[in-house]
Amino acid sequence: MESKLYERLISDFIEEGTTEETLFTGLSSELGEVMSERVNETRKKINCTTEILDELSDVLWYISAIAKTRGSSLGELMIHNYYKLEKRKINGKEVKS
Repeated sequence: MESKLYERLISDFIEEGTTEETLFTGLSSELGEVMSERVNETRKKINCTTEILDELSDVLWYISAIAKTRGSSLGELMIHNYYKLEKRKINGKEVKS
């Protein structure tokens, strides 16, 4: 799915009156859920469960929604991140994502 299509589709799920604070709190909560699922994977000695992917998709929704409230887009974030990583690589710094 293209990022622009995704952003159009998910915008229907941003409730009226939602604040940035609500979005940042939701993002934090979803990241906690990703980590909780990772703990479960580690305990069970398994990888790549559907639960992790489900929680990561929620993180993506929050990131997209926050970007939208700040006048940006998922595509712009992707480009920004690529150039940031490329600059680090060129400068010989460790690439962190």
